[in-house]
Amino acid sequence: MKKILILTVTAGNAHNACALGMKRELERSGNAQVKIVDLLKSCSTKLNAWIAESGYCLAVSKFPKLYNAFYRRYRKADPNKRYSCPAQGTALSTVNDLLQEILNFQPDVVYCTHFYGAIALTDLKLVYSLPCKVIATSLDYVNSPFWEAGIGVDYLTLPNEDFIDTYLNLGYAREQLLPCGIPVDTRTLLPADKAAARKILGLGENLFTVAVMFGGGSWSGGYKIFKRLVKALKGRSAQIVMINGKDVKSFKRVQKMKPADGIKVLNVGFTENVPLYLSAADVAVNKCGGGCSTENLNLALPMLITEKLAAQEKYNLDYLKQRGAALSFKNKRELKAQIIRLMEDFELRSKMSRCALSLRTNGAAELAAFMLSQPSADYSEFLYSHIGYEDHLNVKKAVRDALKKADKGERRRTKGK
Repeated sequence: MKKILILTVTAGNAHNACALGMKRELERSGNAQVKIVDLLKSCSTKLNAWIAESGYCLAVSKFPKLYNAFYRRYRKADPNKRYSCPAQGTALSTVNDLLQEILNFQPDVVYCTHFYGAIALTDLKLVYSLPCKVIATSLDYVNSPFWEAGIGVDYLTLPNEDFIDTYLNLGYAREQLLPCGIPVDTRTLLPADKAAARKILGLGENLFTVAVMFGGGSWSGGYKIFKRLVKALKGRSAQIVMINGKDVKSFKRVQKMKPADGIKVLNVGFTENVPLYLSAADVAVNKCGGGCSTENLNLALPMLITEKLAAQEKYNLDYLKQRGAALSFKNKRELKAQIIRLMEDFELRSKMSRCALSLRTNGAAELAAFMLSQPSADYSEFLYSHIGYEDHLNVKKAVRDALKKADKGERRRTKGK
């Protein structure tokens, strides 16, 4: 029985969704004991946990220009300053309790769905020879800031091979990089085709169907786009599947709204079977998070994306448009033009579906199999060599000193080039 410790961070919903999806995938094997830990809530301060969760949501919804400016700035940061980057302070705050968590659970593999986990473990490994393997996942179709500081992981999974050179430039070795895809839960039982999915959901079999999904609660524009979509389709026969997720306010507002004649609406709250609803659609209208975009790609579903996005999602959109799997809109006029174009142009939808298929991966199943193939970790020597560490060694201080030493080493190395 392999023991897998999954470290997640509540910053939006994708990291937690990835953690839960991988837990399900691992447990299906019958050969895994899995524990999920929210790193900042369990191992850091309440302030750091609030900044990652509520602070992030507040920034992307209320101060998007400021958030995007910081994102772009840190994405251009010198990767050789990895040991002194701004994320190190938060990662350092977790190391005492994180090491204790590892000693108590004794995992064979630690899996990180957020860069904070990768950074904290990289920092711990400057001091301790951890017997477990460390695997992390980048959940966007772009190299987000601070991943350069997670360079000590054993493996980093990437969306596909297009991103290998990018991470080599951040300092990773080729053998660390696994281009197996963003792991979303792909094993949900799905109908054989759209018609079967629509029958299950009580939808019209031959109507043009749009899935709208802006769940998660950190972005408040879903209902506005839904209203604009209904207006854009006025006078035509179509159906809209509105997936509200945890946005209860949006669900209630959609429930009260009377759509135009010819428009059928299926209003959905929080659901763990998003793939079923998406499989009934011809087009998905949504944001461009890495997780939800991957769900659409895996279902070969053309995407129509708003351009009102957090910076990482804008980069995701740029990549998916470049690869032919997505279109975008800036305003209600462009939304109407693009949705009518997609409705009337079957060949365009077919081409976008083929482009999506070219990016489809089996990330969750492949990654789970890889985790389970890792050697069992032997903690006997590690426990013996570090017994009583709490009495004679402050873990945080030891890691902080190691970071300073590593940072000086990086500066000398790069200065000598």
